[in-house]
Amino acid sequence: MATSLKDIPGANRARRPKRADRGLWDAPRRTTLDMTPSSLRLTPPKPRRTSNRRQIDFFLIVLVLAAITVAGWLGWSFWNATRVHVAAAGIDSGQPLTPDDAQALDIALGFESAGQLFRADLTLDGVPLLPALDPDGTATSVHVRPDELVEAGIVEQALAEGEHRIELAVARPFLGDSTFRWTYVVDSLAPKLELPATLDPVPIAAPVTISGAVEKGARLYLDHERIEARGDRFSVDFDTPPTGALAFTAVDEAGNRTTRHVVVPVSYPTGSHAVHVSSAAWANAELRAGIEALVDQRLIDTVELDLKDEGGTVGYASKVPKALEIGAVSSDYDLPETLAYFASKDIRVIGRIVAFRDPTFANAAWATGHRDQVIQNADGGMFSNYGGFTNFANPEVRAYNRAIALEAASLGVTDILWDYMRRPEGEPSTMVISGLEGESSDQITSFLADMQVRLRARGVYQGVSVFGIAAAAGDSIAQDVPSMGAVVDYLAPMVYPSHWGPGMYRVPSPIEQPYDIVNKSLADFQRVSKATGVRFLPWLQDFTLYGVPYGEAEVRAQIQAAKDLGIDGYLLWNPNVRYTSAALDPIPEV
Repeated sequence: MATSLKDIPGANRARRPKRADRGLWDAPRRTTLDMTPSSLRLTPPKPRRTSNRRQIDFFLIVLVLAAITVAGWLGWSFWNATRVHVAAAGIDSGQPLTPDDAQALDIALGFESAGQLFRADLTLDGVPLLPALDPDGTATSVHVRPDELVEAGIVEQALAEGEHRIELAVARPFLGDSTFRWTYVVDSLAPKLELPATLDPVPIAAPVTISGAVEKGARLYLDHERIEARGDRFSVDFDTPPTGALAFTAVDEAGNRTTRHVVVPVSYPTGSHAVHVSSAAWANAELRAGIEALVDQRLIDTVELDLKDEGGTVGYASKVPKALEIGAVSSDYDLPETLAYFASKDIRVIGRIVAFRDPTFANAAWATGHRDQVIQNADGGMFSNYGGFTNFANPEVRAYNRAIALEAASLGVTDILWDYMRRPEGEPSTMVISGLEGESSDQITSFLADMQVRLRARGVYQGVSVFGIAAAAGDSIAQDVPSMGAVVDYLAPMVYPSHWGPGMYRVPSPIEQPYDIVNKSLADFQRVSKATGVRFLPWLQDFTLYGVPYGEAEVRAQIQAAKDLGIDGYLLWNPNVRYTSAALDPIPEV
């Protein structure tokens, strides 16, 4: 047993002071600055024990990251649970539609699950649709078809003019409905497009500007070429008068279209008091003298001279290879010399070409096996009317007539008048026209349209002779007067009084009433071709037929009948090229 405190085990061990008491055991610190160098310590100090703190800090970081991850996952899960995805197809929201396009609408709305569709509320213009559309419990899509809704009487105004709104609301847990909206606009109104149907006549070589107004926002095209507008105004410039009917089209955002056609007529020479002269007559001294007398007395200012006549004879010394090959050239007169003579007398020359009535060409083609170049009868034989009628749909036939016109233009002719630019009269079913596509009248018009482009480029006028009945019944001979009027500079209706039957145009006896029949028939031509602005140079009768004499009074009556309609020019016809000079008044000097 220990006899004293020192004998107790551990009583002599030094006691480690508490952290708070450590300072009591330290040596007193100096109160003055000690500049004495301290001894160099050769052993490093023992590191502090920090492992426990680092373990605690790492644990806290892991705990925080885990908490953030869990919170993020919970947030993402909540967001995903309340998120509604709807796929819409078949609609471009806000896009204007034509009534036809609106009727074809098929709007498909696709959901991620049948549950979303079950919780949905769908309306069109405020009218609930889902009860009526009645999707089954497993459906994940629904179709909205406005035409079916109208037909079923569910939304009667779904195709009406104006804006229509489709609204979809899908219920979500803990949050408000998820809503979607689409609109479509039914627009049946064609865009505004203001243009004159025809411009005032302009000189054949003058520049032209066509101006108009178009609805703002609409796209504008001229024959499929885009035209830029400034605001609602636009203009298009041409170096020379354009040919044919120009088609301007405005297209709005919905696709509605407005098309306007514009014709630019050229100012055909006024007066044009003309007589017909065949090539044989001009080669005949006596008949030529009669024409020269009319010229010298200033009773006429224009001569219509045959280039190719009803027999297919080319009267001047043509160099067209086909004409020479088939023996069509007669060389009755020298064309440049003749043109020079008339120019010296201040007389215009109209070169007449009888186009498709051409027995010379028809017989040559038939003989060489080119039967497709000739109109045939139903039995496969040559259509015998007029001794042979060439096929206006055949490229070789068209090229032949084109070559003669262009050659004449190159020799100085500044006016080409086409005759027999038509199908033979008679029932079309009795004729076989090889290669014909579409209507015969379309082929006739297309030929004139092509030639107008070619002749206009040369500064040459183009006219066409038309049957007197063509204004009322042009289909019977494939002469569509309004269409032809858009692609020529003037029409020459053959309104000879002797060619009308009793009662036509309510004239009891046309041959004995020349004023009445000419005035009424020409007025009808003016009516049907008004939109084209085409000029008129009618064929008038100066010959006796059916025992009714025609002289000064009858010729004057026809001239006056045309003049009373504002038609000052004319072409007198006498197959014998002998004219009633007493019926003609001297033309004043200009």
